[in-house]
Amino acid sequence: MKIYLVRHGETFDNVSGLIVGHLPGKLTDKGRKQSHNAGLDLMNVQIDKVFCSDLARTRETFDEIQNICEFDCQIEYTDKVRERFFGEYEGFNQKEFAWTKEDVMAFRNPVNGESCNELLIRANDFLESLKKLKHKNILVVSHCQFLKAFICAIEGAGLDKYFTMEDIKNASITIVDI
Repeated sequence: MKIYLVRHGETFDNVSGLIVGHLPGKLTDKGRKQSHNAGLDLMNVQIDKVFCSDLARTRETFDEIQNICEFDCQIEYTDKVRERFFGEYEGFNQKEFAWTKEDVMAFRNPVNGESCNELLIRANDFLESLKKLKHKNILVVSHCQFLKAFICAIEGAGLDKYFTMEDIKNASITIVDI
């Protein structure tokens, strides 16, 4: 099974440096163009099932892709592939933090939020659910932190790899086999 992973296009929050998590977000013009280009890259792929985060920025990204690809398959908007919930940090600008060791440790386990370990467990649960499907090609439209955790789950890697991975670029396509 091939899984096509797409991060949402650039948002106004990405540009301003906001910590968004479960907040909706809105694509910039550049983000819509990035998403359109992802659609062009996927237009010759026969997708059998789509999982799209239920947050606005991923829905908007998928809409741009679907305008080109017109996938004729089941499309599931789901919280299973949502971004990590950053708890008390959501809505704050990254520039507001000095990012000391204490800041980083607190961010990894935010008050009233989802820890990095909980995110990795959620990504692994999603992976296990996909393994039960009979589809050949699946599209997942999601978010940077979830996609990083999902790749770690596929590789059987832990948080050490998650913490050292580069961020997934907006509207990029990563293809993995499971």
